[in-house]
Amino acid sequence: MKYKVDIFKKLPDGQMAWVRSVDGMDEARVQLRRLEYINPGQYFIYDHRFGGIIPSFATETSIFVH
Repeated sequence: MKYKVDIFKKLPDGQMAWVRSVDGMDEARVQLRRLEYINPGQYFIYDHRFGGIIPSFATETSIFVH
């Protein structure tokens, strides 16, 4: 069973906007690359399993837990 992760985009004012929910990290990678190509910006992945934010796939090993 796949788990859901949410994709957010950082807005110019610093706020976060929810973009979509996807099934698992593999799908998140695909969608993130697509989003960055179509609408460049700073995107974040929220992983519900860890309650943490993955800031980008370039630095995928950095997970911030709140």
